Amino acid sequence: MEIFEFTKNIALILLFYLIGGIPFCNIIARIHSNEDLREIGDKNPGGWNLVFNVSKYWGALGILLDMLKGFLPYFIVLRITGVELAAILASCAAVAGHNYSPYMKMTGGKGLASTIGFLIAINPFTILAFGAGIVSSIILIKNMIWSVISAIVFSSIFLWLLKDSPIYLIMGLLLLIIIIPKYINHSITIAHNFKFRKEKTLRDLFTPKIR
Repeated sequence: MEIFEFTKNIALILLFYLIGGIPFCNIIARIHSNEDLREIGDKNPGGWNLVFNVSKYWGALGILLDMLKGFLPYFIVLRITGVELAAILASCAAVAGHNYSPYMKMTGGKGLASTIGFLIAINPFTILAFGAGIVSSIILIKNMIWSVISAIVFSSIFLWLLKDSPIYLIMGLLLLIIIIPKYINHSITIAHNFKFRKEKTLRDLFTPKIR
């Protein structure tokens, strides 16, 4: 029985990795404008590139679909298995699928929208911790990598304190491993990537750039 439950959990995690890998934003860009997001803008097949370079309205739909990639695995797996760890791993797998899609030669988006959906599924108030982390770092540090790190760290600590379980610290570490490499600009040094006040203006933080 335990082997069956373990196998079922692994199968669900793999399933949601494959579902997370579906490039909704790129599909929308193809249908709307016959554009491949990997060839325009910052060449990132995610919602932000869709908003900036194809359509704000269809981009909003793409972002919503990407959020559901993170939300639904946690919601569904927790109700099927009742195992919090399995639900967390399923959503982490969905974010990994989005970032490293098996349908796009292991390329993909940056995973922020999927992560937000995932955190909302665990507890809607987590978005407050996420927002506090990202906004404070955006204002003080002006570096998107540190802003994303702060948002994930704030969120995982919030959930750890709220639910009194270190499992959420492990969740935070997994998300950092999955997401931060997608924010690395390989045309500059690692040190410069993590430089405080790297961007001159707040607008620079949100403008899609080729990495």
